[in-house]
Amino acid sequence: MRKLAKYLKPYWVQCTLGPFCKLMEAVLELILPTIMAYMINDGVVHRDLQTVLWLSVLMLIMVFAGFGFSMVCQYNAALASQGFGTDMRNRMFQHIQRFSYQDIDHFTTTSLINRIGNDVNQLQVAVAMLIRLVIRAPFIIIGAIIMAMILDFRLSLVLAAAVPFIALILYGFIRLSTPLYRIYQKKLDQFATVLQDQFAGIRVIRAFVTQRRERLKAEEHIDALQLQMMRITRLSALLNPLTAIVINGAIVILLYQGVLQIQAGTIEPGVIVAFINYAGSILTALVAMSNLIVIFTRAAASAQRVNEILEYAPSMSPGTEALQYLDPEEAIRFTHVTFSYGGGAAAIRDADFVIRRGEMIGIIGGTGAGKSTLIHLLNRFYDPQEGSIEVFGQKVQSICPQELHRCIATVLQLNELFHGTVRENVCFGMRRASDEKVWEALRLAQAEDFVRALPRQLDEVIERGGANLSGGQRQRLCIARALIRMPQILILDDSSSALDFRTDAALRQCLREAFPQTTKIIVSQRAGTLSTCDRILVMQDGICAGFAPHAQLYEECAVYRSICQTQGVSRKAVRT
Repeated sequence: MRKLAKYLKPYWVQCTLGPFCKLMEAVLELILPTIMAYMINDGVVHRDLQTVLWLSVLMLIMVFAGFGFSMVCQYNAALASQGFGTDMRNRMFQHIQRFSYQDIDHFTTTSLINRIGNDVNQLQVAVAMLIRLVIRAPFIIIGAIIMAMILDFRLSLVLAAAVPFIALILYGFIRLSTPLYRIYQKKLDQFATVLQDQFAGIRVIRAFVTQRRERLKAEEHIDALQLQMMRITRLSALLNPLTAIVINGAIVILLYQGVLQIQAGTIEPGVIVAFINYAGSILTALVAMSNLIVIFTRAAASAQRVNEILEYAPSMSPGTEALQYLDPEEAIRFTHVTFSYGGGAAAIRDADFVIRRGEMIGIIGGTGAGKSTLIHLLNRFYDPQEGSIEVFGQKVQSICPQELHRCIATVLQLNELFHGTVRENVCFGMRRASDEKVWEALRLAQAEDFVRALPRQLDEVIERGGANLSGGQRQRLCIARALIRMPQILILDDSSSALDFRTDAALRQCLREAFPQTTKIIVSQRAGTLSTCDRILVMQDGICAGFAPHAQLYEECAVYRSICQTQGVSRKAVRT
């Protein structure tokens, strides 16, 4: 947790003023039992009403003063803890945005959400408790023993003797509970992953009638969480009783010794009352400390997980150069590119090709052939292990990410729409676009008709993931979102698979006419769809098996010819 202390520097005033006010409240609390002892000994025993009254007023003033100090401390603790949590989340979010796909795969999306949410919450609580109680609780314990020594040194040794036993109990709890909390956080991540998968795939689960199996899987993780929390709870449940046994034992000894000394006339009754109050203060402080230990044990596990994010070096360094268009006619160049996911088998092997500006390129191949991987590499979601990739004559590694993705608009296989209006989704990458531009993008994407048929048209609300739209409607809105940016390179990664052949053909015709200078890359499983492209790149097991126009590939590339024959596509390009 020390590594995260630097994020408290902007709140040093609150972190100083809060504990100071709490310290003043503790001082007043420690003085009260001594005043009460004088009230009993000098006022009650001697029936001095005046002494009782003015000491009562003094105690009342001290109580209200302590309340005021406590309120100031609480306010500053809230400011510091909430500000710390906000800064921490912003810092984590900024750092996570630099992660590549590979980095996100390393942590998993669910774990990142838990760390930026639940773990930071634990740290916020720890900061608030740090300001409110970390100084107060030990000060009360030590101060109560010192005040007891001032009243009667011999009796105070009873309270002092209890301290080592309590310290041993607290040390044992910390040693045993810290690893248990770490295991709990890991199991929580696993459970969240299962829930995310089940909620995202609820329609598939119902379609295959596997609700029972998925419920049992979730219950298995819930039971594991419950078992782990029960272990922590059993251990935590021992903390307060053990400390209470030690303190209450000390109180019993105090009462016994006090009665003997009162009978012997060596001590006054008020002193015994003060000692019992100090013992009660120590017990209350110990309960607070035990709760603090539970909180800080959780926070320590959370701090380790947060530090793992903040200290993780992204696998890819972002480029810093603007896109310079060193070769304006050569849109894309792959030079002997080889890539594998996580050091496994090569997903792309020795890819070497050039795509010219304004071309319409098709990419085809079987499942796992490497089509989408090529697109991911071009967008620099991953970096290749060998070779280089250039956009308009400039290596993608050197280009600023904002510049690169302003040049390239990609519609991925997963048609991700956000909760919001049609306008907000289409304008996602171009916030200031006018309604005229939005309608033009929708027209080119073959989405204008169905959007105009909606009750509120551009203001119609789309549910998260486009759940209230059909597959084809989702795809067309995603395409419109890419077209509105007027990119230099447009990539459709199997993003028209839900469209009928007529709509698909109309879309491609609009792309040719409206974007003659834009390089268009269409990834598809339909050979007929790609047959009208200028050239087609054929992928097989990560290797470029052919790159030529449809007719030439049909004659020279056995892989492509086999795909065409399977789909009933002839040598002549399909015109639709």
